[in-house]
Amino acid sequence: MAKTQKQIQSEQTRQQILTAASLLFVRKGFFGTSIADLAKATGLTKGALYHHFENKDAIFFAVVASVRQTWNDQVVRDVLSHKDAKTRLTALIENHTRLLCDNEHLCLLLNGLMMEMDDVKPEFLVALLEVYADLTQFIQAIIEKGQDAEQIRPDLDARMTALNIVGMLRGIGCSPVFKQMGVDYGNLAATLNQILLRGLGP
Repeated sequence: MAKTQKQIQSEQTRQQILTAASLLFVRKGFFGTSIADLAKATGLTKGALYHHFENKDAIFFAVVASVRQTWNDQVVRDVLSHKDAKTRLTALIENHTRLLCDNEHLCLLLNGLMMEMDDVKPEFLVALLEVYADLTQFIQAIIEKGQDAEQIRPDLDARMTALNIVGMLRGIGCSPVFKQMGVDYGNLAATLNQILLRGLGP
């Protein structure tokens, strides 16, 4: 059933709020961002914001869910269509890097919120950790299948290897230092692929 114009406009407004919230959370943090800030950034009234989200906590969880969905849509999308573990990991790293090049704030957003929520709002921290758990489990499954197919060294602990890859991916996109140094994310990813794939080989 086709969406009505009203439904389309509602979804667009909701996405506008999430985009503005993401950028504000990066710049000011969750606790430093007020509903008034969101209203100013979006050009909406507070009433319009509350029409789409019950409160600021609801906006937080919607932002995190949006990040997870974006990663699934733009990174996972074609990874499993590749024939073996190494080409799947190559595709994942390339897709991940492309996503961060187009949306530099995403990784900084997650890192900043995790630091902010540590020992403050456990349920918020759990939601953030689930994003990294998804990524780790996805990579771990690729590695395990690669080991079963004798494409990846059997002596490697699949989970520890996955966690190391997640750490390297975060390092590529979550450090503003690289950008200030004029380092190209694509070159970083290509070098990571070379190092990683050589080390994974049986």
